[in-house]
Amino acid sequence: MATLSFNPVRIKTSTLKHSKLTTTPSKPITIPCTTPSNSHPKLLHFRTRSVSESTHQKEAPEAVLGEHEEEEDDDDDPTSELSYVDPETDPESITEWELDFCSRPILDVRGKKIWELVVCDKTLSLQYTKYFPNNVINSITLKDAIVAVSDQLGVPLPRNIRFFRSQMQTIITNACNELRIRPVPSKRCVSIILWLEERYETVYRKHPGFQEGSKPLLALDNPFPTELPDILYGERWAFVQLPYSGYTSLTLNNDLF
Repeated sequence: MATLSFNPVRIKTSTLKHSKLTTTPSKPITIPCTTPSNSHPKLLHFRTRSVSESTHQKEAPEAVLGEHEEEEDDDDDPTSELSYVDPETDPESITEWELDFCSRPILDVRGKKIWELVVCDKTLSLQYTKYFPNNVINSITLKDAIVAVSDQLGVPLPRNIRFFRSQMQTIITNACNELRIRPVPSKRCVSIILWLEERYETVYRKHPGFQEGSKPLLALDNPFPTELPDILYGERWAFVQLPYSGYTSLTLNNDLF
């Protein structure tokens, strides 16, 4: 059993007065993933600083205790947003993103559901989240947000973007086509699905606007196929002729299934 560990660096939301980003180290969060039994366990550790932090690392003075406590509070704030790229990863190597753009079980001050954009790559070297009000949800907003991810983190636009929500296919496809990015609808968005499961427990449930009893965040649009009932299995096949009355009766019986 191996674990995939990532350490998000949270930034303040755009509604705060200070425009300067502040970043703090946070406790590593591990996500289990299965590996072949003959492989050795391996941990992938992510650095606890963001791009913006690395540029000011040499100038940072020794922090006092009160500042550390304030930073820890910001790191645990469920309303904060995330902007992180692993400084040891070559930005040019991140050519495929996994993306989710959907409403969350969180209400804003108007009583409307908050939407969130979540972006990562398969190794979680890139992590980005941003909240949106429900009255700006369209392909133009998503296109601008994708460009903002590239600009803020200093990574090129990806060649492919994977997504698993079929109900968002139109908006995501239109946004990707505008940027000449190939949209890839796929259920194999493992990294972002695991990350969303972790965020549900550590972020959404702690948000002051969390809505109890909401629908599952990761409910599948098309459930996995199940075994066919025995009554629908045919034991043998034959070509026969039926009168019209018999055909009508057979059709009605089949409708019951």
